[in-house]
Amino acid sequence: MEKIKYENISGLHLELTTKCNACCPMCSRNFKGSLRKDLKMGELSLEDCKKIMPPDFIKQLKLISVCGVYGDPIHAKDLLEILKYIYSCNQTVDIDIYTNGSVHDTSFWENLAEVVKPYNGTVVFGIDGIGDVHSLHRCNTNYDAIIKNATAYINAGGKAQWDYIVFKHNEHQVEEARALSEKLGFKIFQVKKTSRFFKNLYESDEALDSTILAYGKHPVYNSKGEITHHLELPENKCYRNNQEDNIFEIIKTYGSMSKYLDTVCIDCQAIRTHGVFISAFGEVFPCCTVYQQVCYGTVHGVTDKTELNEYNLSLTDDLSAFNRPIKDIVEGEFFNNLQNSWQCSSLTNGKPKSCSRACGKELDVHSAGHTTTIKHKG
Repeated sequence: MEKIKYENISGLHLELTTKCNACCPMCSRNFKGSLRKDLKMGELSLEDCKKIMPPDFIKQLKLISVCGVYGDPIHAKDLLEILKYIYSCNQTVDIDIYTNGSVHDTSFWENLAEVVKPYNGTVVFGIDGIGDVHSLHRCNTNYDAIIKNATAYINAGGKAQWDYIVFKHNEHQVEEARALSEKLGFKIFQVKKTSRFFKNLYESDEALDSTILAYGKHPVYNSKGEITHHLELPENKCYRNNQEDNIFEIIKTYGSMSKYLDTVCIDCQAIRTHGVFISAFGEVFPCCTVYQQVCYGTVHGVTDKTELNEYNLSLTDDLSAFNRPIKDIVEGEFFNNLQNSWQCSSLTNGKPKSCSRACGKELDVHSAGHTTTIKHKG
C-alpha cells in the first residue's frame, strides 16, 4: 500500500491563523452565530515558519494553498514577510491565498500585490453576491470594502480570482458577478458548488451545525442566537454539487451513509496529490479534512465515538513541527496508524470517518464542488 513519503511532497495546505472577521454560517469556527468557545486563537509568525518549514522543504514544493480551516490568512500579521521568505527559497512555487478580502486599507493590498506579482501568486477572493446579497452568507464582511481592496490589489499588478459559492439567494446574480469580475480585472471567475449541505446526511452529533435542520436548508443566526434567515440549495441544479444525485443513490444502495462509510474503499487524495497540511499551531496532518476531524474531539465538543477515531489516533503521536521535523511526523506513528485504520471493518471499529467520506472511491464531492471556471482574457 502506497504511503505519503516526505521526499514526494510537492503540495502544502498552510493555515497561517485561526483569526477571522467573518461569521459564515457553515464555517467550522462558528456555532449558532457565535465563535466556538473552545477554538483557540493562534497564528504562525515569520520565525515560526522559518523554524518549521526550512528552505529545503520549501524548495521541493510546487503549490502552496494559504487557506484557513478556522481563519483567514489576511489576519496573520507576518503574511507579507512569510510570502517573501517562501519566494526567497523557491521562486517557481505557485501560491494561492484564500480570503474574504474585507479587512485592511488599500495600501496593504497594494503591498501584497508588489510581493506576489513577480511570481506565481494569486489571491482568491470569496465574494458570494453583489451588494447586500453577499453578506447573507459572508456575515460580518463588507462588500464595498472587498471590491475596493480587490481593485487596489489588481490595479497594483496582482493576479486575482473571484470564487462565488452559489445558494438560492444569490443564484440570480452569477452572470452579473462574472461580468463584473472581468470588468474589474480578475483573471478567473469560479462558481463553487458547496457540499456542506451534505453534512446533514452523515453527521448526527448535536455539537455540529449540520444536525439542526433537514437537508438543503441551513439556519443563519445572529449574535444573540436568533435565526435571521436560511441558506438554501440553488434551485438551478447546474449550480448544485454534481454528486448530489450520487449521494442519494449511495444511501439507497447501502441503506444509510454510515453503512457506506463503514465499507467504502479509500483512495487517499493526499497520497495522489503528494500533499500535506500544516495548522496555525504548527501541527502536520495529511490534509485539512483529517485535521478538522481531529478537532471534533477538542474544538467542537463532539461525543459521537464514530467521529473521534482520528482524534484518538492523534493522541498517540507528537504532530508538532516545532518539536519534530516534518519528515519525522510524516513517516511517524500517526500517519502510519491512520493509513492502517482504513482497513478497519467499520467506523465503530476504528475506520476514520474523514477519510471514508472525503476519499471514498464512490463519492468525490471535492472536485465536483468547483467545476465551473472561467478564465478571462488578458
